[in-house]
Amino acid sequence: MHVRVVLQQQAQTATQANPRTTERPERPERPEQPERPEAQQQSGPPPAEQLRAEIRNAIEAARQAEADASQQRAANQVRIQNGFPVIAGGAQTHAGVPPDVQNMIPPQAVDIAIGFFVMCAVMVVGWPLARAFGRRLERGGSNVAVPAGMQEQLQRIEQAVDAMSIEIERISESQRFLAKLQAGAAEPAALQGERR
Repeated sequence: MHVRVVLQQQAQTATQANPRTTERPERPERPEQPERPEAQQQSGPPPAEQLRAEIRNAIEAARQAEADASQQRAANQVRIQNGFPVIAGGAQTHAGVPPDVQNMIPPQAVDIAIGFFVMCAVMVVGWPLARAFGRRLERGGSNVAVPAGMQEQLQRIEQAVDAMSIEIERISESQRFLAKLQAGAAEPAALQGERR
């Protein structure tokens, strides 16, 4: 891993030094030695055990980073189980529903539902009360006391209206009878005209 980084750095410095050259060298040059503290330069190359330990540490750090990344990817994945979204690696409740899914109903929907049921209750109770109140108002207007003199006048008017309706019925009945007679008299004349 360390060697790869060094090769990449060397390739970048080579392209920066000679930007006109776009060809790649046939053989990579010997990688430059990374800068070391002066104490290491004086003592010579590091011992083989120290290099092995550094390489092991770098490999272990890379493996740990990969494991952390895969755990993060697995934690962000969601799958469906029994019709409910299940977060992989997330906490599950005893019913198999994640705790975030239990509170998925928005508060506005709860307010609308409560308003609907209150409206239904008001209609069930209020409709009969409104009808009873309306009937009371209608009865209250008809309970007005009429003086005795006016009562007699109203009865006479009622009798006069009844008599007039009977007479009008008789007049309409006589008109129907006369219309029939006229129709009957016109038929024989029409028949006689055809015979001639």
